[in-house]
Amino acid sequence: MGQERRPTADSRPLQEQEQEPGARGQGVGEERSALESGTWNLTPLPAVGGRRAVIQAELAWHEQEAHRRYSLDELLYDPPAFDAVVGPAIDFLAAAPGERVLDMGCGEGKETYALAERGLTVISTDLSHVQLARARERVRDALPDARAHFVQANAEELPFAAGAFRVIYGKAILHHLDLNLAAAEVDRLLTQGGRATFAEPLARHPIIVLGRRLTPRLRTRDERPFGLADMDRFAGRFAQRETDAHFLLAPLAYFLRLLPGGEALFRRAHERLAQLDGRLFAQFDALRAFAWYGVVRLRK
Repeated sequence: MGQERRPTADSRPLQEQEQEPGARGQGVGEERSALESGTWNLTPLPAVGGRRAVIQAELAWHEQEAHRRYSLDELLYDPPAFDAVVGPAIDFLAAAPGERVLDMGCGEGKETYALAERGLTVISTDLSHVQLARARERVRDALPDARAHFVQANAEELPFAAGAFRVIYGKAILHHLDLNLAAAEVDRLLTQGGRATFAEPLARHPIIVLGRRLTPRLRTRDERPFGLADMDRFAGRFAQRETDAHFLLAPLAYFLRLLPGGEALFRRAHERLAQLDGRLFAQFDALRAFAWYGVVRLRK
């Protein structure tokens, strides 16, 4: 970013191999060879025009302030809370064992772990060195033989050649990005016929809106939850796309997770409320606007 030098993430795969990094301008064959054989030690966070200041602010927050969210993220996202989102999204990718998948904006690595657990070769990118270190530790400790590589990079300008991926996964990343740039980058990276899926927080769930207003320091200045129209706009450049809404009543169950010994009650209540949510969304389309999360599935 600019001329400033920052440490990059320890991007060694878990097998501790090393190699020279690829570059955005390489041919697809060269790029794939590089990805399959080892390390990405990059200084990769360029940004152009007015986006430079936004990317710098996002990086600074995630390096210095993201630790404030750790306990909240465990409450909200620890399994099985998002199994109904993550599992079907990965299924949609229809990736073969060993196939390479891009985990775009991997954060603390929960989905990197889920992808690697299925035997995929995961290329996990994130803007933050701190987040990548946490993701790498998570995967290393639980799946020491996993094929996972970690790259510090700006998701609006990833350092991979065009058509480098047949499948791309992302969760809670697009609402940090410029939608037009993000859509163009996903389109650039996907092969023809490739698939991508993204799960994103939506803007109008009453409980979540209240929580955001009460905890402004737990998110970056520039992130913005989506509306369903934003998801449609992002998906508009792809040949096939469909969207789902998740979690209307299910967030009520989190109050049980806060109670001592309440995890079992939380799991039962969350599962049943999520099933009820699905029926409500199917019967009353207008309720989709008040869901907590939306999922978009794309085919190029």
